[in-house]
Amino acid sequence: MAANSAITVTGLDFDTIRLNLRNFLAGKPDFADFDFEDSAIGTLLDLLAYNTYYNAFYANMAANEGFLDTAQIYENVASRAKMLGYLPTSARGPTANVLVSFTVPANSTFRTISVTKDTQFTASVNGISYTFVTPQTYAIYANSSNRFSGYINITEGTPLTHRFLFSAANTSFVLPNANTDISSITVAVTTAGNTETYNVANDLNTVNAISKIFFIEPDRNKLYKISFGDGIMGRKPSYNSTVAVSYRVCNGTRANGANNFTAVGTVGGQSSFTLRSMNRANGGAEPESIESIRFNAPRLYETQNRAVTREDYRRLILRDNPDLGAVNVWGGEENDPPIYGKVYAAVKPKVGTLISTNRKEQIKAGIRQYNVQSIDLELVDPTYLYVVPTLTVRYDPTQTTLAASEVVASIANKIISYESTNLNRFDGRFRFSRFLDFIDSADASIASSTGKIQVQKKFKPSTTAQNTYTITFNRALFHPSAGYVSAVSSTSFTLEGQTCFFDDDGYGNLRVYYVSQGSKNFVRTSIGTVDYVNGIIKINSFLPTAIGNGGEIDLRVEIEEYNVSPVRNQILLIAGSKITLINDNTGAIDARLETVSTLGNTTSLNSSSIAQLTAY
Repeated sequence: MAANSAITVTGLDFDTIRLNLRNFLAGKPDFADFDFEDSAIGTLLDLLAYNTYYNAFYANMAANEGFLDTAQIYENVASRAKMLGYLPTSARGPTANVLVSFTVPANSTFRTISVTKDTQFTASVNGISYTFVTPQTYAIYANSSNRFSGYINITEGTPLTHRFLFSAANTSFVLPNANTDISSITVAVTTAGNTETYNVANDLNTVNAISKIFFIEPDRNKLYKISFGDGIMGRKPSYNSTVAVSYRVCNGTRANGANNFTAVGTVGGQSSFTLRSMNRANGGAEPESIESIRFNAPRLYETQNRAVTREDYRRLILRDNPDLGAVNVWGGEENDPPIYGKVYAAVKPKVGTLISTNRKEQIKAGIRQYNVQSIDLELVDPTYLYVVPTLTVRYDPTQTTLAASEVVASIANKIISYESTNLNRFDGRFRFSRFLDFIDSADASIASSTGKIQVQKKFKPSTTAQNTYTITFNRALFHPSAGYVSAVSSTSFTLEGQTCFFDDDGYGNLRVYYVSQGSKNFVRTSIGTVDYVNGIIKINSFLPTAIGNGGEIDLRVEIEEYNVSPVRNQILLIAGSKITLINDNTGAIDARLETVSTLGNTTSLNSSSIAQLTAY
């Protein structure tokens, strides 16, 4: 028998490696008639195979860690992203806006109260106390009544300062605390008694040899490192200079929602004052995850630190604001109506549904430095468009061990899963056929599923002022012929002492009616208009006296196309689902479910202050 002179390499799994080693030895005359399974040589083969398998595994992992797409260790992902000029976002402390009013009166010489940076406040969330501080110094000036009152921002986090000696052996410094909020870092360099402030480098196109800048880089264990220029790209501090790095260590999302604040000591040197929260603390975020870095780094590289295209704006907003979960951007020329010279962005926070006005201003201020044209950024709130499915599902009870109610519960869980997986974001699209496929997979007994789809919007009209409301669905309504009257429906409200509803007359007029003895009685035969082609409903001079349903009116319409895509600032959710389960063998209705606990049943973005509701 000829000796086997080479080992076959056909795979890297353990069994294949062992088989190749065994075949190699079996082909050698010296090992003829050896038992390679139940003898000592079998154990040696196992050892060789394991050793080869481990080496192959580690070689593969080492190769993977060299690329952004395949790296699994945070330090390696951050290092690959650094090569693209991307800095992973850190944890961020939430910010609240507070009105502080002082009791002390002003006089001719006392006209300003200075609230210094890092003035401390506390607030509790879920029984845990958090520290908030002023991120800058605020000057509060006396008003015409010789009183002091003004708005200040306070941000969660504990302020710290580290001092390092800059030397030939120590030119960069790792900040030793996890959850460092890098947006709060300030650096002061003291040389021979002279202290200078260095600013973070944001745009290397503006940096020269004398620019007083510092760089922030990711380091191991999700820490951050401070480094300086080399005398060519940024000023290099003199050796033996003292570097003071001040920053905040925050708790990320845990302090979101803080509302009742108490000062730790005096404010602006005054002990008598009142605090009033203008909004709950928001904007807190956790450090950026590996998958987020992997996704954002190459895409942000495409923007080249400028905001020109829609994608540029989206990436820059997401990079600088880690508390945001989703952003959609469109040009003013795409708006309805078109408004030129503006870029619109709808933002959705990771926690909650809306961001505060103060937070919007912070985002707009942060993006201005990247604008290359005279384009204004306008931030708008997201609006929800609710998909309302009514499902009829046929099943064979002999093909399942579940009761009818349990089959319906499985279908409900599938609806909830479809919403969380495919919707609740600006690019989340509802595909009716895919939705039905999802329903069919709920249980092996399901034979088929059919249904119809409506879409719904919610609005909260005033009960004290007569207003006009415009509700835009951004899609054609189902209106097969003139006089078809089932396109529009609503939940109840009280008008002229009656419990009323909306419908349409099939000719473009919006009506108000109440039901008496099973018949419709019309309070108004034309309270507004219905544009069936463009999906726009206008309600004129509307003043209900009371509204059920938490003060909201749900306005539903039938639509022509069951595949629903969001437009501009719309986010799709599922609400009001109804399930009817029919026995496919007998035709009997075995179970019904009128309410599915989807996110759309509990989420709303409306305010009682809205005088006219228009979806962009």
